[in-house]
Amino acid sequence: MGRHIHGNRQSQASDSALNKYLKRVVGSRRKTDLLKYELITMLLTNFPGAAGLILRQKIYPLLVGHYGKGTAVSRGVTLRCPNRLSLGAGSMIDDGVFFDIKSDAAAVTLGARSQIMHGAHFETGYSGHITLGDDCYVGAFAILNGYGGLEIGNNALIAGHCHIVSGNHCFADLSQPMNSQGIAGQGIIIEDDVWLGAGVKVLDGIRIGRGSIVSAGAVVTRDVPPCSIMGGVPAKLIRQRRQERG
Repeated sequence: MGRHIHGNRQSQASDSALNKYLKRVVGSRRKTDLLKYELITMLLTNFPGAAGLILRQKIYPLLVGHYGKGTAVSRGVTLRCPNRLSLGAGSMIDDGVFFDIKSDAAAVTLGARSQIMHGAHFETGYSGHITLGDDCYVGAFAILNGYGGLEIGNNALIAGHCHIVSGNHCFADLSQPMNSQGIAGQGIIIEDDVWLGAGVKVLDGIRIGRGSIVSAGAVVTRDVPPCSIMGGVPAKLIRQRRQERG
């Protein structure tokens, strides 16, 4: 893994600035795609008001891999490798959201009627993915990292400032700095109808079961059974949710 990362660094160092930009931002090496990306983002990313909203609805489908009917993208949304982004029908993307798709081998897929609030950050790594189900909410300044794969089911509530990270730096070799030893990712699965409170941290390799609640500020370090209410650092079971009679 470390040698692979080192080789990537060498190839990146020898690559031209334009080639880096094409691969890392545009997601294509074709000059026609570069021209399309530059014109659309320059003219429309920060175009204000209702006119900007309507123009992005009309023109962003030329840039984004899939742009669902009725989707609204606000001002200041950053699109990297937008051909690898899928926005479900009726979704709302608030100001300043960052889709940091790092290559054409990575992807972000949002289900129908997603609500992504101000400043949320989606980061894939160079070959990872993030999949969000239908009717989900992602709060302001939440960070979703899909290096090892991040899959979130339907009706999920991800509160503001949550940090979900599906990867870890390797560190076994004391003869090398950790930033040259690569990253390992097992992936994270968050099932349907899960509510993560404000500032929750979810570490790599975790599965959170359907219908669970994680209280604000908790750090999830192990799997969560369905219908659990968890809290604390590290997160521990507070109680199980049960159907109320009547």
